[in-house]
Amino acid sequence: MKRKMKYHPHGSVLFCTFSLEEGLLLLANPLCLAIVKSCLARGRELYPVRLCHILVEATHIHLVLVVIDPDDVEAFFRYFKTESAHMINGLLGRDKRTLWCEGYDSPIVLTPTRALIAIAYLYSNPAKDNLETSIDRYPGFSSWKMFRSGKLTRQWKRLRRPQFTPITRDANNLRGYTKLAAEVLAASEDIQTFTLEPNAWMESFGYHSLEQQQKLNEQLIARIRLLEERAEKKREREKKRVLGRDRLLVQVFDTSYRPKRLGRRMWCLSEKRSVRVKFIKFFKALMQKARAVRKRWKLGDVTVPYPPGLYPPSMPKLANALGR
Repeated sequence: MKRKMKYHPHGSVLFCTFSLEEGLLLLANPLCLAIVKSCLARGRELYPVRLCHILVEATHIHLVLVVIDPDDVEAFFRYFKTESAHMINGLLGRDKRTLWCEGYDSPIVLTPTRALIAIAYLYSNPAKDNLETSIDRYPGFSSWKMFRSGKLTRQWKRLRRPQFTPITRDANNLRGYTKLAAEVLAASEDIQTFTLEPNAWMESFGYHSLEQQQKLNEQLIARIRLLEERAEKKREREKKRVLGRDRLLVQVFDTSYRPKRLGRRMWCLSEKRSVRVKFIKFFKALMQKARAVRKRWKLGDVTVPYPPGLYPPSMPKLANALGR
């Protein structure tokens, strides 16, 4: 399949989403939380990115990050998806099954206002999806409590693939998940440090003072509350209720669920049309330059550098070894 070009320059802010192919598998129980924490901490340790905000739902993950090295963005997602897939497939007794949809959505955020909107959307997702009334009550994994408390460093256990074997039928419940989580965590001696950087996106837009950052965070929280109130009023009109914290906690792995995916992948996010148009023109010109470089490479001229911020393809084979 043809690889979609992505532009992730150093210091850029990305709003990333990646989803499961099928099933409700990223649950709120202690076992799933342990898997997510292990993969996040180890992935960030191996491939440094500045993680600002994260929310995990049963079918997908949203996160906002700031790029340090563009190559580490791809590698971070590849590591997280690979390791989590092996662990969850191990629990389900499945071998070599694809868990995640190919690729990930990662539009570059061009303005601070649009970054604030994206982060508010991330944290209000449980209310929008009728899971809970507020992010405060949502039991799935998120960075909300770290962000609100200001305690931005955590010590999490590193887990490994062989620790995850098929769950027996009688253990396929919250009690079984909790017991297994305690066992795999106790069996691991490796401690990883995970650090959240909720204000890193502000620094990318030039907001460095604590006063500026505090004001933006206050605006962020106000917008989240507004979106949660809107979601509540919509439920009242439609006579719906949230699934609720208690029911989310007792959910079991469901491989039969087929998520409905709407929307389209975007190159950039901005509330200003002129800014979007300018970026799209720039990006199209950059892609054209990249295509020209690839043509030169195929002709044997590998001295031409690939445009920075884009991910270069593998170098073409220019010769084959002669067989006997």
